[in-house]
Amino acid sequence: MKGFALGLSISLAFILGCVTAPLIVPRLSAQNPPSTTRWEYLCEWFRGIESHREFLNRSGAEGWELASQTGYPEPFVCLKRPLR
Repeated sequence: MKGFALGLSISLAFILGCVTAPLIVPRLSAQNPPSTTRWEYLCEWFRGIESHREFLNRSGAEGWELASQTGYPEPFVCLKRPLR
C-alpha cells in the first residue's frame, strides 16, 4: 500500500509540474531571440613587467577586461570589452 501511495504521489507531482511549467517558464521564439553581447578584442605581447602593468591599468580605465593571458615565452594578454 505504501508503494502505491508513493507512486501515485510522484505521478501527481510530475503531472502537476508538466501542467504548470508553461505558466512559470517564459517561452522563447525565433522572432525575439535573447540578446547577446558582442565583444571587441585587443591582444598584446610584452617584454617587461612594467609595460605590462601600465598597459593593463590604462586599458582597464578604458573599459577593457582581461579575457586570457599566457606567460610563455613572453607575456601575452587578450582583453575584451562590449562592442560600442
